[in-house]
Amino acid sequence: MKEKIYTIPINEALEANSFCPFCFLRRKLEDDAIRYTVGPAMMESDFRIITNEKGFCQKHMRELCAMSKALPLSLLLQSHLDSVIKLLDADVSAPTKSIFKKSYSKKDDFASTIDKLASSCAVCERIEHTFSRYISSFIYMLKNEKGFLDKVLARSGFCMEHFSALSLAASRELTDSQFQKLFVPIISLQKARVSKYHTYITNFANSFDYRNVGKPIDAPKNVIHETGELLNGEFIPKDKKLEDI
Repeated sequence: MKEKIYTIPINEALEANSFCPFCFLRRKLEDDAIRYTVGPAMMESDFRIITNEKGFCQKHMRELCAMSKALPLSLLLQSHLDSVIKLLDADVSAPTKSIFKKSYSKKDDFASTIDKLASSCAVCERIEHTFSRYISSFIYMLKNEKGFLDKVLARSGFCMEHFSALSLAASRELTDSQFQKLFVPIISLQKARVSKYHTYITNFANSFDYRNVGKPIDAPKNVIHETGELLNGEFIPKDKKLEDI
């Protein structure tokens, strides 16, 4: 079955020492997609058609610009700008009015096309296609792989963003009885993780009370960053501004 193609990366993600297995998977997908875009994809016409049409979002443009691949990236951008110019050359003249039929708004069609372009990204599309399969395959493994649930429960849980994606997939792909048996224990695991960080952040906030000065803080040193990752997924923190220190 198709799902089996994705089981190895999922098992590797569960075995890795990461904050969230699906953040680990997504980060690897992004790294692979960026390298592919300015590497092997240059020789694949099907993907070049997609990059020509869709271009890249700001995040992935930043990643592409950080690669030492000036020539292939310049060729990609050149081809994409060719497509953008064609869109900008679209006919936006005022429609001819007629008493027999409703006039067609060319300006609305033009604006819609440009808006679609601005929100598209060839790298995002490539990542989302595979990532959605990982989510679905996780549920497949819950149903079909003996011992997989125990492996999941041996972890500390997920970030809330990816837990949400898993919950939607579980609701869609599991029967009521399967959901109770296979996913309710994962909900309990996630609740325990959230409760732990609620305690941590409370202890950290209380440490600023003058009555607790000098007392040890029962919370990780980087508790704010970790709580942010719990809520929104893994991210690289920005350097603190000097005026905020």
